[in-house]
Amino acid sequence: MIRRFFTAKQRQTPAKQDVELESGRGWAGLEEWRLVAKYSVGPVEYYLYRDNSEGVRLTFKEPPEPGEAVVKEIIAGNIEPVGEGERYHAEKRMSGYGRLYPLIIDGHIEEIAFEGPGRGVSVIHSLVPGRWIDVDLKLGEDEANSLALQLARKAGRSLSLAQPLAEGLTGEGHRVAVTFSREVSRFGSSFVIRKYPEKPVTMADLVASRVLTPLQAAYLWLLVESQQFIVVSGPMGSGKTTLLQALAGLIPPFYRVITIEDTPEIRLYNRHWDSLVTRPPLPGESMVEVDLEALLRFALRRRAEYIIVGEVRGREARLLAQAAASGHGSMTTMHGDTPEGVILRLQLEPISLPPVFLSLIGAIVMLRRLPGYGGAVRRRVVSITEIEGGEAVDVFAWDPKGDLVSPDNPRDIVESSFRLREAVSRIPDLITDLEAELSERAGLLEKLAGSPPEVFHKALARFYSERYGRV
Repeated sequence: MIRRFFTAKQRQTPAKQDVELESGRGWAGLEEWRLVAKYSVGPVEYYLYRDNSEGVRLTFKEPPEPGEAVVKEIIAGNIEPVGEGERYHAEKRMSGYGRLYPLIIDGHIEEIAFEGPGRGVSVIHSLVPGRWIDVDLKLGEDEANSLALQLARKAGRSLSLAQPLAEGLTGEGHRVAVTFSREVSRFGSSFVIRKYPEKPVTMADLVASRVLTPLQAAYLWLLVESQQFIVVSGPMGSGKTTLLQALAGLIPPFYRVITIEDTPEIRLYNRHWDSLVTRPPLPGESMVEVDLEALLRFALRRRAEYIIVGEVRGREARLLAQAAASGHGSMTTMHGDTPEGVILRLQLEPISLPPVFLSLIGAIVMLRRLPGYGGAVRRRVVSITEIEGGEAVDVFAWDPKGDLVSPDNPRDIVESSFRLREAVSRIPDLITDLEAELSERAGLLEKLAGSPPEVFHKALARFYSERYGRV
């Protein structure tokens, strides 16, 4: 349970308290009005608090350590842990994350960064979205070097003075990017850990957080079901992969889906899901590199209704367009700031997509990350665009003044979208009234907004079962 607190800015914070917190003392003396939130994960207590500059920091309190000998005996299986504290310290020792372990087990933390010895650890925290916050945790040079090597090993990569860079996935699914010593990192060993979310994001989550409206989601749902080619675009940190995950979660459960990624982030409930991951070349070894293009060629022979590429940057985009031309449903993300910019990127090197293939794109979904008051961040789908006759035509547009989306009724959407009419032709005998279909699906998504992934996907499976059971 999380308990939230509010700051009284009129009061002055004693500088002494910061020193006590940094050194791990003064827990009982921490004044409640300085707290932003406090919560527990197992036996670990976490405190978000404001420092003298009104910046938010994270500190935590672990249970007392039972002693080296006891921990070793528990790990060896010679004795059973007594209480949560002993179990926690045994698991921490076996995890390989060292003093980062409390940050790893905290589900509120999405990303962990360390820029070098003496510079401290920082995190992205769900309760303080959109900014890096400092943690009361510092690593010395020897500890940083040791942890960098351990993180590389957990990802199955080698790290040394000769090979000072490594990136990959840990056994838990966390994405790590590590540098060793001062060979390429000016400040010494450093790392970034992007944690694997415990539960995949669904369209119900995005509707609940107003990233898009139920009507926009219903429109995209119809395009997904009819195996259209969807491109999700936006600047860095706008939520492209998150939206791609949510769109992939709308694919009918009886379709076969192949996902292709550099680093696997997409998670599907679909039983017929095949996840392919690129393999970088390894220095000094004879293992052949397997890139996105090679995996796409391979996927085209795997008889899938849907092929999803995490992000396109080069010639693999042409192959994905060919997959769309041959009847596969296709989705991907790419960096871009406007639909016109996306179209231009697709036509320029290194993608060089022929103009005739642009007509295969069903929709370009444009996301944006918007700063708010107090450092809060909102993400919005600011436009959904179709390409008709080589021109970009907006189906939905977002108004920043009122934070509203237009149009907001099914009739206007049906009149402006030729892709929806095309979608109906791909789902024979299932839809007789397109306006009513949009309204029904929007209503279902609004009803499910904020529901857990298990509830959402059960409702989706029931929807498809009732629809296709009539065929």
